[in-house]
Amino acid sequence: MTSSLSNSSSHSIQFECKSIAELPQVTQKVIDLANKLNKRIWILEGDLGAGKTTFTKAVCKELGVKETVSSPTFALINEYEGNYDNQESKIIYHCDFYRINNPNEVLELGIEEYFEKAEENGNYCFIEWASKIEPFLPEHYLQIDIEVNQTTNSRILTVRSL
Repeated sequence: MTSSLSNSSSHSIQFECKSIAELPQVTQKVIDLANKLNKRIWILEGDLGAGKTTFTKAVCKELGVKETVSSPTFALINEYEGNYDNQESKIIYHCDFYRINNPNEVLELGIEEYFEKAEENGNYCFIEWASKIEPFLPEHYLQIDIEVNQTTNSRILTVRSL
């Protein structure tokens, strides 16, 4: 695993995850960064197969989720119980909006309430395909772009606070 700080105006940090064995280290570094920045809403962007759900599964494991974490592609939002912030039971929301055709559909799901709970109660909210609901995204979040290095098959995670 390697990391570097980009000199762009948005101050992003990049992590390279060369193998699945490095994933727990990378996820812990991202969790530590998010805690330092007080960001509980995470936007995960990347092509199909880039590893958004795999990354989310690893983060949930680090946050003490015991149950099976799966893609909420059809349910759109899954809830998990984690063990973090020195509390035995904290909720984690995992959203996947790949199947959303109209951004207004998420209003019927109560997405604004999920964001409020994340901000007020310190719950994590991970959102895949957030670009499909851009008009309803909160003002502040952690964005994680995942790219596949086609030569090495490693994953490059670019993390920035917005």
